Amino acid sequence: MSSVAPPRVRNAEGYALDSHRWWVLGVVGMGSLMSILDATVVNIALPKLMAIFATDVHGVQWVITAYLLALAMVIPLTGYLDETFGGKRVYILTLSLFTLASALCGLSWSLSVLIFFRILQGLGGGLIQPLGMSMVLREFPPEERGTAMSFIGLPLMLGPALGPTLGGYLVQYVDWRLIFYINVPVGILAVIAASRVLHSSPTNTSQRLDPWGIALVGIGSASLLLGIDNGPTLGWGSTEVVVELTIGLICLAAFVVVELSTDQPLLELRLFRSAQFSIAIFTTLIVQIGLFGGTFLLPVFLQDLRGLGAMETGMLLIPQSIAVALIMPISGRIFDRMGPRVVLVPGLILLAYSTFLFGNLNLNTSNLQIIENLLVRGIGMGLAMMPATTCAMNAIPRHAIPRATALTNALQRIAGSFGTAVMSTVLTARQTYQMAMVTQTVTPTNPGVQLMLAKAQALAAAAHLPATTAHQVGILMLYQAAATTAAVRSFDDTFLFAAAFCVPAVVVGLFVRNTATRADRAALMME
Repeated sequence: MSSVAPPRVRNAEGYALDSHRWWVLGVVGMGSLMSILDATVVNIALPKLMAIFATDVHGVQWVITAYLLALAMVIPLTGYLDETFGGKRVYILTLSLFTLASALCGLSWSLSVLIFFRILQGLGGGLIQPLGMSMVLREFPPEERGTAMSFIGLPLMLGPALGPTLGGYLVQYVDWRLIFYINVPVGILAVIAASRVLHSSPTNTSQRLDPWGIALVGIGSASLLLGIDNGPTLGWGSTEVVVELTIGLICLAAFVVVELSTDQPLLELRLFRSAQFSIAIFTTLIVQIGLFGGTFLLPVFLQDLRGLGAMETGMLLIPQSIAVALIMPISGRIFDRMGPRVVLVPGLILLAYSTFLFGNLNLNTSNLQIIENLLVRGIGMGLAMMPATTCAMNAIPRHAIPRATALTNALQRIAGSFGTAVMSTVLTARQTYQMAMVTQTVTPTNPGVQLMLAKAQALAAAAHLPATTAHQVGILMLYQAAATTAAVRSFDDTFLFAAAFCVPAVVVGLFVRNTATRADRAALMME
Protein backbone atom coordinates (compact mmCIF):
# COMPACT_ATOMS: atom_id res chain seq x y z
CA MET A 1 0.00 0.00 0.00
CA SER A 2 1.50 3.29 -1.06
CA SER A 3 1.39 6.45 0.98
CA VAL A 4 -0.86 9.28 -0.11
CA ALA A 5 0.30 11.63 2.62
CA PRO A 6 1.13 15.16 1.41
CA PRO A 7 4.69 16.50 1.08
CA ARG A 8 6.22 17.55 4.36
CA VAL A 9 7.20 21.04 5.44
CA ARG A 10 10.34 20.76 7.54
CA ASN A 11 12.73 23.12 9.28
CA ALA A 12 16.51 23.13 8.99
CA GLU A 13 16.85 20.35 11.56
CA GLY A 14 14.43 18.13 9.61
CA TYR A 15 11.46 18.33 11.99
CA ALA A 16 7.97 18.53 10.50
CA LEU A 17 6.28 21.92 10.68
CA ASP A 18 2.96 21.18 8.98
CA SER A 19 -0.20 20.00 10.74
CA HIS A 20 0.22 16.53 9.26
CA ARG A 21 2.48 15.54 12.15
CA TRP A 22 -0.62 15.50 14.37
CA TRP A 23 -2.12 12.84 12.11
CA VAL A 24 1.01 10.80 12.71
CA LEU A 25 0.44 11.19 16.44
CA GLY A 26 -3.16 9.98 16.02
CA VAL A 27 -2.10 6.86 14.11
CA VAL A 28 0.51 6.01 16.72
CA GLY A 29 -1.98 6.57 19.54
CA MET A 30 -4.45 4.17 17.91
CA GLY A 31 -1.88 1.39 17.77
CA SER A 32 -0.66 2.03 21.32
CA LEU A 33 -4.15 1.94 22.81
CA MET A 34 -4.88 -1.34 21.04
CA SER A 35 -1.74 -3.06 22.34
CA ILE A 36 -2.08 -1.76 25.91
CA LEU A 37 -5.78 -2.60 26.15
CA ASP A 38 -4.99 -6.15 25.05
CA ALA A 39 -2.43 -6.50 27.82
CA THR A 40 -5.02 -5.55 30.45
CA VAL A 41 -8.25 -7.17 29.22
CA VAL A 42 -6.72 -10.66 29.08
CA ASN A 43 -6.02 -10.63 32.84
CA ILE A 44 -9.74 -10.48 33.51
CA ALA A 45 -10.41 -13.55 31.35
CA LEU A 46 -7.99 -15.89 33.16
CA PRO A 47 -10.60 -17.53 35.45
CA LYS A 48 -12.84 -18.10 32.42
CA LEU A 49 -9.96 -19.61 30.45
CA MET A 50 -9.16 -21.92 33.37
CA ALA A 51 -12.68 -23.30 33.24
CA ILE A 52 -12.86 -23.58 29.44
CA PHE A 53 -9.49 -25.29 28.96
CA ALA A 54 -9.67 -27.31 32.24
CA THR A 55 -6.34 -26.07 33.57
CA ASP A 56 -4.97 -24.63 36.81
CA VAL A 57 -3.62 -21.21 37.68
CA HIS A 58 -0.05 -22.15 36.77
CA GLY A 59 -1.09 -23.35 33.31
CA VAL A 60 -3.32 -20.41 32.44
CA GLN A 61 -0.70 -17.93 33.70
CA TRP A 62 1.34 -18.79 30.63
CA VAL A 63 -1.24 -16.92 28.54
CA ILE A 64 0.17 -13.78 30.19
CA THR A 65 3.77 -14.92 30.63
CA ALA A 66 4.22 -16.00 27.00
CA TYR A 67 3.06 -12.59 25.83
CA LEU A 68 5.43 -10.77 28.22
CA LEU A 69 8.39 -12.94 27.22
CA ALA A 70 7.74 -12.26 23.53
CA LEU A 71 7.69 -8.54 24.31
CA ALA A 72 11.01 -8.81 26.16
CA MET A 73 12.58 -10.64 23.22
CA VAL A 74 11.47 -8.23 20.49
CA ILE A 75 11.67 -4.76 22.06
CA PRO A 76 15.51 -4.57 21.90
CA LEU A 77 15.30 -5.16 18.12
CA THR A 78 13.31 -1.96 17.59
CA GLY A 79 16.26 0.31 16.83
CA TYR A 80 17.86 -2.07 14.33
CA LEU A 81 14.60 -2.80 12.49
CA ASP A 82 13.66 0.88 12.38
CA GLU A 83 17.01 2.01 10.98
CA THR A 84 17.45 -0.90 8.56
CA PHE A 85 13.96 -1.28 7.05
CA GLY A 86 12.30 2.04 7.89
CA GLY A 87 9.84 2.89 10.65
CA LYS A 88 6.75 2.98 8.45
CA ARG A 89 7.34 -0.43 6.87
CA VAL A 90 8.10 -2.15 10.19
CA TYR A 91 5.21 -0.41 11.96
CA ILE A 92 2.67 -1.58 9.38
CA LEU A 93 4.09 -5.11 9.51
CA THR A 94 3.93 -5.02 13.32
CA LEU A 95 0.31 -3.86 13.35
CA SER A 96 -0.59 -6.52 10.79
CA LEU A 97 1.05 -9.29 12.82
CA PHE A 98 -0.64 -8.13 16.02
CA THR A 99 -4.05 -7.98 14.30
CA LEU A 100 -3.66 -11.42 12.69
CA ALA A 101 -2.44 -12.96 15.95
CA SER A 102 -5.42 -11.43 17.78
CA ALA A 103 -7.82 -13.14 15.36
CA LEU A 104 -5.95 -16.43 15.80
CA CYS A 105 -6.10 -16.12 19.60
CA GLY A 106 -9.88 -15.81 19.33
CA LEU A 107 -9.97 -18.98 17.24
CA SER A 108 -7.88 -21.01 19.72
CA TRP A 109 -9.20 -24.50 20.48
CA SER A 110 -6.73 -25.45 23.23
CA LEU A 111 -4.56 -23.78 25.83
CA SER A 112 -1.29 -24.68 24.10
CA VAL A 113 -2.56 -23.19 20.82
CA LEU A 114 -3.66 -20.02 22.60
CA ILE A 115 -0.23 -19.66 24.23
CA PHE A 116 1.48 -20.07 20.83
CA PHE A 117 -0.72 -17.39 19.25
CA ARG A 118 -0.09 -15.13 22.26
CA ILE A 119 3.63 -15.38 21.51
CA LEU A 120 2.92 -14.18 17.96
CA GLN A 121 0.79 -11.40 19.38
CA GLY A 122 3.60 -10.35 21.70
CA LEU A 123 6.12 -10.29 18.86
CA GLY A 124 3.90 -7.77 17.12
CA GLY A 125 2.71 -5.87 20.18
CA GLY A 126 6.20 -5.39 21.59
CA LEU A 127 7.24 -3.18 18.69
CA ILE A 128 4.14 -0.98 18.53
CA GLN A 129 4.96 1.30 21.47
CA PRO A 130 8.70 1.95 20.88
CA LEU A 131 8.30 2.27 17.10
CA GLY A 132 5.42 4.68 17.52
CA MET A 133 7.33 6.78 20.04
CA SER A 134 10.34 6.88 17.74
CA MET A 135 8.30 8.08 14.75
CA VAL A 136 6.55 10.78 16.77
CA LEU A 137 9.81 12.08 18.26
CA ARG A 138 11.31 12.33 14.77
CA GLU A 139 8.34 14.44 13.62
CA PHE A 140 8.05 16.87 16.53
CA PRO A 141 10.76 19.40 17.40
CA PRO A 142 11.99 19.38 21.01
CA GLU A 143 9.94 22.45 21.92
CA GLU A 144 6.70 20.56 21.10
CA ARG A 145 7.59 17.12 22.37
CA GLY A 146 6.02 17.63 25.78
CA THR A 147 2.59 17.99 24.21
CA ALA A 148 3.20 15.11 21.79
CA MET A 149 4.47 12.75 24.50
CA SER A 150 1.50 13.57 26.72
CA PHE A 151 -0.81 12.25 24.01
CA ILE A 152 1.37 9.15 23.54
CA GLY A 153 1.09 8.49 27.27
CA LEU A 154 -2.71 8.60 27.32
CA PRO A 155 -3.18 4.96 26.19
CA LEU A 156 -0.71 3.84 28.86
CA MET A 157 -2.86 5.48 31.53
CA LEU A 158 -6.28 4.65 30.10
CA GLY A 159 -5.55 0.97 29.46
CA PRO A 160 -5.40 -0.25 33.09
CA ALA A 161 -8.86 1.24 33.81
CA LEU A 162 -10.65 0.61 30.52
CA GLY A 163 -9.21 -2.91 30.13
CA PRO A 164 -10.83 -4.49 33.20
CA THR A 165 -14.14 -2.73 32.50
CA LEU A 166 -14.31 -3.76 28.86
CA GLY A 167 -12.85 -7.22 29.48
CA GLY A 168 -15.12 -7.86 32.44
CA TYR A 169 -18.21 -6.97 30.41
CA LEU A 170 -17.22 -9.11 27.42
CA VAL A 171 -16.26 -12.13 29.52
CA GLN A 172 -19.29 -11.91 31.82
CA TYR A 173 -22.03 -11.03 29.34
CA VAL A 174 -20.83 -11.93 25.82
CA ASP A 175 -17.93 -14.26 24.91
CA TRP A 176 -14.30 -14.45 26.01
CA ARG A 177 -13.18 -14.68 22.36
CA LEU A 178 -14.29 -11.09 21.81
CA ILE A 179 -11.43 -9.79 23.97
CA PHE A 180 -9.22 -10.83 21.05
CA TYR A 181 -11.61 -10.29 18.14
CA ILE A 182 -12.17 -6.69 19.18
CA ASN A 183 -8.60 -5.93 18.07
CA VAL A 184 -9.26 -7.05 14.51
CA PRO A 185 -11.38 -4.13 13.15
CA VAL A 186 -9.29 -1.61 15.12
CA GLY A 187 -6.09 -3.20 13.82
CA ILE A 188 -7.29 -3.15 10.21
CA LEU A 189 -8.24 0.52 10.56
CA ALA A 190 -4.84 1.28 12.13
CA VAL A 191 -2.99 -0.48 9.28
CA ILE A 192 -4.94 1.46 6.64
CA ALA A 193 -4.37 4.75 8.48
CA ALA A 194 -0.66 4.04 8.92
CA SER A 195 -0.21 3.22 5.23
CA ARG A 196 -1.84 6.49 4.21
CA VAL A 197 -0.53 8.87 6.88
CA LEU A 198 3.02 7.77 7.72
CA HIS A 199 5.98 8.74 5.57
CA SER A 200 8.94 6.50 4.87
CA SER A 201 12.02 7.35 6.89
CA PRO A 202 15.66 7.07 5.71
CA THR A 203 17.16 3.60 6.05
CA ASN A 204 20.69 2.37 6.62
CA THR A 205 21.24 -1.06 5.08
CA SER A 206 24.83 -1.14 6.30
CA GLN A 207 23.64 -1.86 9.84
CA ARG A 208 24.78 -5.23 11.16
CA LEU A 209 22.62 -7.33 13.41
CA ASP A 210 24.31 -8.10 16.71
CA PRO A 211 23.76 -11.87 17.21
CA TRP A 212 25.48 -12.04 20.60
CA GLY A 213 23.51 -9.04 21.79
CA ILE A 214 20.23 -10.61 20.64
CA ALA A 215 20.99 -13.90 22.37
CA LEU A 216 22.15 -12.34 25.64
CA VAL A 217 19.41 -9.75 25.99
CA GLY A 218 16.74 -12.23 24.89
CA ILE A 219 17.77 -14.95 27.34
CA GLY A 220 18.60 -12.43 30.07
CA SER A 221 15.35 -10.46 29.83
CA ALA A 222 13.21 -13.60 29.55
CA SER A 223 14.92 -15.26 32.53
CA LEU A 224 14.78 -12.11 34.64
CA LEU A 225 11.09 -11.53 33.91
CA LEU A 226 10.31 -15.18 34.64
CA GLY A 227 12.13 -14.96 37.96
CA ILE A 228 10.38 -11.71 38.87
CA ASP A 229 7.02 -13.17 37.85
CA ASN A 230 7.53 -16.44 39.79
CA GLY A 231 9.15 -14.90 42.86
CA PRO A 232 5.99 -13.84 44.72
CA THR A 233 4.27 -17.21 44.17
CA LEU A 234 7.13 -19.72 44.39
CA GLY A 235 9.20 -17.77 46.91
CA TRP A 236 12.35 -15.77 46.18
CA GLY A 237 14.50 -18.45 47.76
CA SER A 238 13.13 -21.32 45.65
CA THR A 239 15.59 -23.08 43.36
CA GLU A 240 13.63 -22.25 40.22
CA VAL A 241 13.46 -18.53 40.96
CA VAL A 242 17.11 -18.31 42.04
CA VAL A 243 18.24 -20.06 38.83
CA GLU A 244 16.07 -17.81 36.66
CA LEU A 245 17.28 -14.62 38.32
CA THR A 246 20.90 -15.74 38.25
CA ILE A 247 20.80 -16.61 34.54
CA GLY A 248 19.04 -13.34 33.82
CA LEU A 249 21.54 -11.19 35.70
CA ILE A 250 24.58 -13.00 34.28
CA CYS A 251 23.29 -12.72 30.71
CA LEU A 252 22.40 -9.03 31.11
CA ALA A 253 25.81 -8.30 32.66
CA ALA A 254 27.48 -10.05 29.71
CA PHE A 255 25.17 -8.11 27.38
CA VAL A 256 26.44 -4.80 28.80
CA VAL A 257 30.06 -5.86 28.20
CA VAL A 258 29.31 -6.99 24.63
CA GLU A 259 27.32 -3.87 23.73
CA LEU A 260 30.00 -1.50 24.98
CA SER A 261 32.66 -3.27 22.93
CA THR A 262 30.91 -3.19 19.53
CA ASP A 263 30.50 -0.26 17.16
CA GLN A 264 26.96 -1.31 16.15
CA PRO A 265 25.23 -2.38 19.38
CA LEU A 266 21.70 -3.70 19.62
CA LEU A 267 20.90 -1.25 22.44
CA GLU A 268 22.96 1.92 22.60
CA LEU A 269 24.08 1.82 26.24
CA ARG A 270 26.53 4.66 25.58
CA LEU A 271 23.57 7.01 25.85
CA PHE A 272 24.05 6.77 29.61
CA ARG A 273 27.15 8.90 29.15
CA SER A 274 24.68 11.78 29.09
CA ALA A 275 24.04 12.83 32.68
CA GLN A 276 20.66 14.31 31.77
CA PHE A 277 19.57 11.15 29.94
CA SER A 278 20.61 9.02 32.93
CA ILE A 279 18.86 11.25 35.48
CA ALA A 280 15.66 11.37 33.42
CA ILE A 281 15.62 7.61 32.85
CA PHE A 282 16.30 6.93 36.54
CA THR A 283 13.35 9.16 37.47
CA THR A 284 11.14 7.39 34.94
CA LEU A 285 12.03 3.95 36.27
CA ILE A 286 11.32 4.90 39.88
CA VAL A 287 7.93 6.28 38.82
CA GLN A 288 7.23 3.08 36.86
CA ILE A 289 8.01 0.86 39.85
CA GLY A 290 5.94 2.91 42.29
CA LEU A 291 3.13 3.58 39.83
CA PHE A 292 2.58 0.05 38.55
CA GLY A 293 3.07 -1.42 42.01
CA GLY A 294 0.37 0.86 43.40
CA THR A 295 -1.87 0.26 40.39
CA PHE A 296 -1.58 -3.49 41.04
CA LEU A 297 -2.56 -3.19 44.71
CA LEU A 298 -5.89 -1.36 44.56
CA PRO A 299 -7.76 -3.72 42.19
CA VAL A 300 -6.62 -6.69 44.30
CA PHE A 301 -7.88 -4.99 47.46
CA LEU A 302 -11.23 -4.11 45.91
CA GLN A 303 -11.82 -7.58 44.49
CA ASP A 304 -10.35 -9.81 47.20
CA LEU A 305 -11.42 -7.89 50.32
CA ARG A 306 -14.30 -5.68 49.21
CA GLY A 307 -15.78 -8.42 47.01
CA LEU A 308 -16.20 -6.27 43.90
CA GLY A 309 -16.28 -7.84 40.45
CA ALA A 310 -13.81 -7.03 37.71
CA MET A 311 -16.21 -4.75 35.88
CA GLU A 312 -17.19 -2.92 39.10
CA THR A 313 -13.52 -2.42 39.92
CA GLY A 314 -12.85 -1.05 36.45
CA MET A 315 -15.77 1.38 36.77
CA LEU A 316 -14.38 2.61 40.09
CA LEU A 317 -10.99 3.25 38.44
CA ILE A 318 -12.40 5.22 35.50
CA PRO A 319 -12.40 8.63 37.31
CA GLN A 320 -8.63 8.30 37.70
CA SER A 321 -8.28 7.71 33.95
CA ILE A 322 -10.52 10.69 33.21
CA ALA A 323 -8.30 12.87 35.41
CA VAL A 324 -5.22 11.61 33.58
CA ALA A 325 -6.81 12.23 30.18
CA LEU A 326 -7.68 15.81 31.13
CA ILE A 327 -4.38 16.67 32.79
CA MET A 328 -1.81 15.10 30.45
CA PRO A 329 -2.39 17.43 27.46
CA ILE A 330 -2.31 20.42 29.82
CA SER A 331 0.89 19.21 31.46
CA GLY A 332 2.42 18.73 28.01
CA ARG A 333 1.67 22.35 27.11
CA ILE A 334 3.11 23.61 30.39
CA PHE A 335 6.17 21.40 29.88
CA ASP A 336 6.83 22.91 26.44
CA ARG A 337 6.52 26.48 27.74
CA MET A 338 8.00 26.34 31.24
CA GLY A 339 10.18 23.23 31.41
CA PRO A 340 9.91 19.86 33.16
CA ARG A 341 10.25 20.60 36.84
CA VAL A 342 7.13 22.78 36.97
CA VAL A 343 4.99 19.74 36.15
CA LEU A 344 7.24 16.81 37.10
CA VAL A 345 7.95 17.63 40.74
CA PRO A 346 4.35 18.56 41.73
CA GLY A 347 3.14 15.47 39.88
CA LEU A 348 5.54 13.21 41.78
CA ILE A 349 4.51 14.79 45.08
CA LEU A 350 0.81 14.24 44.31
CA LEU A 351 1.54 10.67 43.23
CA ALA A 352 3.36 9.94 46.49
CA TYR A 353 0.69 11.73 48.57
CA SER A 354 -2.26 9.95 46.93
CA THR A 355 -0.54 6.59 47.38
CA PHE A 356 0.06 7.52 51.03
CA LEU A 357 -3.68 8.23 51.42
CA PHE A 358 -4.44 4.67 50.35
CA GLY A 359 -2.38 3.58 53.36
CA ASN A 360 -5.51 4.24 55.45
CA LEU A 361 -7.86 1.98 53.48
CA ASN A 362 -10.24 -0.28 55.34
CA LEU A 363 -13.40 -2.22 54.59
CA ASN A 364 -15.54 0.77 55.58
CA THR A 365 -13.80 3.25 53.29
CA SER A 366 -16.50 4.66 51.03
CA ASN A 367 -16.35 4.50 47.27
CA LEU A 368 -16.50 8.31 47.25
CA GLN A 369 -13.33 8.52 49.34
CA ILE A 370 -11.58 6.04 47.06
CA ILE A 371 -12.63 8.06 43.99
CA GLU A 372 -11.37 11.29 45.59
CA ASN A 373 -7.99 9.66 46.24
CA LEU A 374 -7.93 8.30 42.70
CA LEU A 375 -8.62 11.75 41.28
CA VAL A 376 -5.61 13.13 43.17
CA ARG A 377 -3.57 10.18 41.94
CA GLY A 378 -4.80 10.73 38.38
CA ILE A 379 -3.72 14.38 38.47
CA GLY A 380 -0.30 13.33 39.77
CA MET A 381 0.04 10.67 37.08
CA GLY A 382 -1.02 13.12 34.39
CA LEU A 383 1.66 15.55 35.49
CA ALA A 384 4.50 13.11 36.21
CA MET A 385 4.36 10.33 33.63
CA MET A 386 5.79 11.78 30.44
CA PRO A 387 8.07 14.77 31.35
CA ALA A 388 11.03 12.64 32.44
CA THR A 389 10.83 10.42 29.34
CA THR A 390 10.57 13.49 27.11
CA CYS A 391 13.63 15.04 28.78
CA ALA A 392 15.55 11.82 28.21
CA MET A 393 14.74 11.93 24.49
CA ASN A 394 15.60 15.64 24.25
CA ALA A 395 19.03 14.98 25.76
CA ILE A 396 20.18 12.83 22.83
CA PRO A 397 20.86 13.49 19.13
CA ARG A 398 17.98 12.95 16.70
CA HIS A 399 19.67 10.06 14.88
CA ALA A 400 19.86 8.08 18.14
CA ILE A 401 16.12 8.24 18.83
CA PRO A 402 15.26 4.72 17.51
CA ARG A 403 17.90 3.13 19.73
CA ALA A 404 16.92 5.33 22.68
CA THR A 405 13.23 4.43 22.48
CA ALA A 406 14.12 0.73 22.33
CA LEU A 407 16.35 1.10 25.40
CA THR A 408 13.76 3.16 27.28
CA ASN A 409 10.87 0.80 26.56
CA ALA A 410 12.91 -2.28 27.50
CA LEU A 411 13.87 -0.73 30.84
CA GLN A 412 10.32 0.44 31.53
CA ARG A 413 8.95 -3.03 30.79
CA ILE A 414 11.34 -4.60 33.31
CA ALA A 415 10.70 -1.83 35.87
CA GLY A 416 6.92 -2.28 35.62
CA SER A 417 7.20 -6.04 36.14
CA PHE A 418 9.70 -5.54 38.94
CA GLY A 419 7.40 -3.02 40.67
CA THR A 420 4.44 -5.39 40.58
CA ALA A 421 6.57 -8.27 41.88
CA VAL A 422 8.08 -6.16 44.67
CA MET A 423 4.68 -4.96 45.86
CA SER A 424 3.33 -8.51 45.73
CA THR A 425 6.27 -9.75 47.80
CA VAL A 426 5.93 -6.93 50.34
CA LEU A 427 2.19 -7.63 50.57
CA THR A 428 2.79 -11.33 51.28
CA ALA A 429 5.46 -10.58 53.89
CA ARG A 430 3.29 -8.01 55.66
CA GLN A 431 0.33 -10.40 55.70
CA THR A 432 2.45 -12.95 57.57
CA TYR A 433 3.69 -10.29 60.00
CA GLN A 434 0.29 -8.69 60.59
CA MET A 435 -1.36 -12.09 61.09
CA ALA A 436 1.19 -12.85 63.80
CA MET A 437 0.51 -9.46 65.43
CA VAL A 438 -3.28 -9.85 65.30
CA THR A 439 -3.32 -13.39 66.71
CA GLN A 440 -1.35 -12.18 69.75
CA THR A 441 -4.39 -10.15 70.76
CA VAL A 442 -6.80 -13.09 70.39
CA THR A 443 -7.01 -14.11 74.04
CA PRO A 444 -9.92 -15.33 76.19
CA THR A 445 -9.94 -12.02 78.09
CA ASN A 446 -10.24 -9.88 74.96
CA PRO A 447 -13.73 -8.28 74.89
CA GLY A 448 -13.94 -8.66 71.11
CA VAL A 449 -13.11 -12.36 71.33
CA GLN A 450 -15.70 -12.88 74.06
CA LEU A 451 -18.34 -11.06 71.99
CA MET A 452 -17.62 -13.16 68.89
CA LEU A 453 -17.70 -16.45 70.82
CA ALA A 454 -21.00 -15.43 72.39
CA LYS A 455 -22.37 -14.61 68.95
CA ALA A 456 -21.26 -18.03 67.67
CA GLN A 457 -22.93 -19.76 70.59
CA ALA A 458 -26.16 -17.87 69.92
CA LEU A 459 -26.10 -18.86 66.27
CA ALA A 460 -25.43 -22.49 67.17
CA ALA A 461 -28.20 -22.50 69.75
CA ALA A 462 -30.64 -21.05 67.23
CA ALA A 463 -29.71 -23.85 64.85
CA HIS A 464 -29.93 -26.47 67.65
CA LEU A 465 -26.25 -27.39 67.27
CA PRO A 466 -24.16 -28.96 70.08
CA ALA A 467 -21.83 -26.84 72.21
CA THR A 468 -18.71 -28.35 70.60
CA THR A 469 -19.92 -27.21 67.18
CA ALA A 470 -20.62 -23.75 68.57
CA HIS A 471 -17.03 -23.55 69.82
CA GLN A 472 -15.66 -24.63 66.41
CA VAL A 473 -17.84 -22.05 64.68
CA GLY A 474 -16.55 -19.42 67.07
CA ILE A 475 -12.92 -20.35 66.38
CA LEU A 476 -13.57 -20.22 62.62
CA MET A 477 -15.19 -16.80 62.92
CA LEU A 478 -12.24 -15.56 64.99
CA TYR A 479 -9.77 -16.84 62.39
CA GLN A 480 -11.65 -15.22 59.52
CA ALA A 481 -11.86 -11.92 61.38
CA ALA A 482 -8.14 -12.04 62.22
CA ALA A 483 -7.21 -12.92 58.64
CA THR A 484 -9.32 -10.06 57.26
CA THR A 485 -7.84 -7.57 59.73
CA ALA A 486 -4.31 -8.73 58.90
CA ALA A 487 -5.00 -8.51 55.16
CA VAL A 488 -6.32 -4.94 55.40
CA ARG A 489 -3.34 -3.86 57.48
CA SER A 490 -0.91 -5.52 55.06
CA PHE A 491 -2.43 -3.64 52.12
CA ASP A 492 -2.09 -0.38 54.07
CA ASP A 493 1.56 -1.17 54.82
CA THR A 494 2.27 -1.95 51.17
CA PHE A 495 0.63 1.27 49.98
CA LEU A 496 2.85 3.18 52.40
CA PHE A 497 5.86 1.33 51.01
CA ALA A 498 4.81 2.28 47.46
CA ALA A 499 4.43 5.91 48.54
CA ALA A 500 7.92 5.87 50.05
CA PHE A 501 9.25 4.45 46.78
CA CYS A 502 8.08 7.61 44.99
CA VAL A 503 10.01 9.94 47.31
CA PRO A 504 13.47 9.42 45.72
CA ALA A 505 11.92 10.31 42.35
CA VAL A 506 10.86 13.69 43.78
CA VAL A 507 14.45 14.43 44.82
CA VAL A 508 15.96 13.28 41.51
CA GLY A 509 13.22 15.11 39.58
CA LEU A 510 14.61 18.42 40.85
CA PHE A 511 17.70 17.84 38.68
CA VAL A 512 15.89 16.93 35.44
CA ARG A 513 16.55 19.36 32.56
CA ASN A 514 14.86 19.64 29.19
CA THR A 515 17.98 20.22 27.13
CA ALA A 516 21.33 18.53 26.80
CA THR A 517 24.18 20.32 28.57
CA ARG A 518 27.51 20.99 26.89
CA ALA A 519 28.96 18.05 28.80
CA ASP A 520 26.13 15.82 27.53
CA ARG A 521 26.74 16.81 23.93
CA ALA A 522 30.45 16.22 24.31
CA ALA A 523 29.85 12.83 25.92
CA LEU A 524 27.59 11.79 23.04
CA MET A 525 29.93 13.36 20.45
CA MET A 526 27.24 15.79 19.29
CA GLU A 527 29.73 18.58 18.81
